[in-house]
Amino acid sequence: MTLDTRQAAEAIEEYFGSDVLTDEPTWAGVLIDQAPEAYESAEDLTAALDLMHLRPGADH
Repeated sequence: MTLDTRQAAEAIEEYFGSDVLTDEPTWAGVLIDQAPEAYESAEDLTAALDLMHLRPGADH
């Protein structure tokens, strides 16, 4: 399966919550655009987000 931008957007929205696309449009847009080149599936994308410890409301 190949990840496309629609699937990436859905995975990011599911992972962070629906507000991420409006609260962080630039960051989310870049991730959505680049995800299909870097990840094979939505599962790979969310696993990478887990490895980076990116969570809603996390202090960075």
